[in-house]
Amino acid sequence: MLDIRTLACFVAVAEDLHFRRAAERMNLTQPALSQRIRALEGEVGADLFERDRRGVALTPAGAAFLGPAREAVRHASMAKAEALRAVRGEVGRLRLGFTPIAFYGVLPEAVQAFRIRHPQVEVDLIEMSSPKVEAALASGDIDLGVLHPPVSRDLILYALPDEPFVLALPATHRLAEQAVIRVADLAHEPLLIAPRSIGPGIYDRVIALFTAEGISPRIVQEVTPMTTLVGLVAAGTGLGFVTSSIGRATRPGVAYRPVLPPPPSLPIAAAWHPPTLSASGERFLEVVRVLVEQGEFARAAS
Repeated sequence: MLDIRTLACFVAVAEDLHFRRAAERMNLTQPALSQRIRALEGEVGADLFERDRRGVALTPAGAAFLGPAREAVRHASMAKAEALRAVRGEVGRLRLGFTPIAFYGVLPEAVQAFRIRHPQVEVDLIEMSSPKVEAALASGDIDLGVLHPPVSRDLILYALPDEPFVLALPATHRLAEQAVIRVADLAHEPLLIAPRSIGPGIYDRVIALFTAEGISPRIVQEVTPMTTLVGLVAAGTGLGFVTSSIGRATRPGVAYRPVLPPPPSLPIAAAWHPPTLSASGERFLEVVRVLVEQGEFARAAS
């Protein structure tokens, strides 16, 4: 079998037409280089060089062999480079699972920045609920997820800035005239809320917000996702808490107001299954970290 290192030695001698200089170029001793060339000639079954006192020259067989040998060396070098790029996460595929809420923040900017930086990595964007992101990470169906802690599985988390909540209410509602709405103002108002099964921590804290004010919330419908909740608000079905990033996506007929005492914020984190994150996931996380350090995630959540 012709090995690439020996072919590279042949190309070096053919280009320099000098065994000593070619040996230095290949970081070999001259006897070691000569031995490789002799072995190659034996494998090919023809002399590739003419050697005499005047120097070294390619034989007709050597001249015919040079072009394909150069191509073989070049392709081997390219193959090695591509393999290393794959190890570094610069080529290949990134399977990214995310919740609908997460993609209303700065996550689209992170995906765009990643694609610009690593154009040869295919990005599969898969929308799912937070529990399904956990399950997909555990099963290996995705490389990286963006979800809402706490989590019920053994995952590694990289915390992102929380998303504050605002109250979505019909623009014609009497409370929409107020710059800030107090929880006490919401007594007897029809409340829309995400099911507890989707986010028990947030659900319990919202209920506790009302309980602390001596109010029993009047829940008229459990609804998910939040974009559907906003649609129901526009239809006059009720009022509900949504993240500020969704609140920035204005919808006719809906107003958004801060609430006091403030409702709980929604935690967000990038997550992956231990022990290690995929190389493409590491590269994406690098982009996310830069955006966090620059405050882009915090601004998106405010």
